[in-house]
Amino acid sequence: MEQRDAGADTSTRLGQVLTDKELEQIWSDLSEISTPTWVSPVPSTLGSSSHGKLKADQWRTLGVTHLPLSLLKLWGLCAPGDSSRSQKCREILEVTINLVSAVVLASSRTTSPAIASLYLHHMIAYMEGTKKIFPQYNFLPNHHMSLHLYDYLLLFGPVHSWWTFPFERIIGMLERIPTNFKFGQLEKTISESFTRSANLRALLYNSNQCPQTI
Repeated sequence: MEQRDAGADTSTRLGQVLTDKELEQIWSDLSEISTPTWVSPVPSTLGSSSHGKLKADQWRTLGVTHLPLSLLKLWGLCAPGDSSRSQKCREILEVTINLVSAVVLASSRTTSPAIASLYLHHMIAYMEGTKKIFPQYNFLPNHHMSLHLYDYLLLFGPVHSWWTFPFERIIGMLERIPTNFKFGQLEKTISESFTRSANLRALLYNSNQCPQTI
């Protein structure tokens, strides 16, 4: 039997913030918003079982580009006399905007002590707001680490020079190499396949060394 949140004015599944109608509106927005080709695309049926897991950069695109537009349209016009759910949705929108602001500041290609301090301000506001709205929510280790990002921005500068996306992409490439899943053999297969593809790319990128037949 499906459980529903009895305290909500518009009934939602237990643990679910968005109603089915609101989710459909977000799907509609996803299909209509045009983004540059270099922006990681987000599945248009986000939230359904068919789209699978999002990658880290897709989460960033969703949070920075798509969700703010949709949630502002859905929840941004809440008035003081509106229902309790509308008031709660407005509070969720505010903490979401704090998180989006923090992500934009943290992923900027330039930084400074002022930007780092503003990032920390938005992250603390996001976490305090989340705990106020959802008292039973348990924060994860990632939330704790996100507060230390303030120190890393001061110590190491913009995240683009030291974040792990390039290594995650390589891990993804290695995972897609077909193997027989037998330890002692798959290591050799992965190593040889990765080396061959790297050598081929080097040849194709350097037209002076690329054989005429290729």
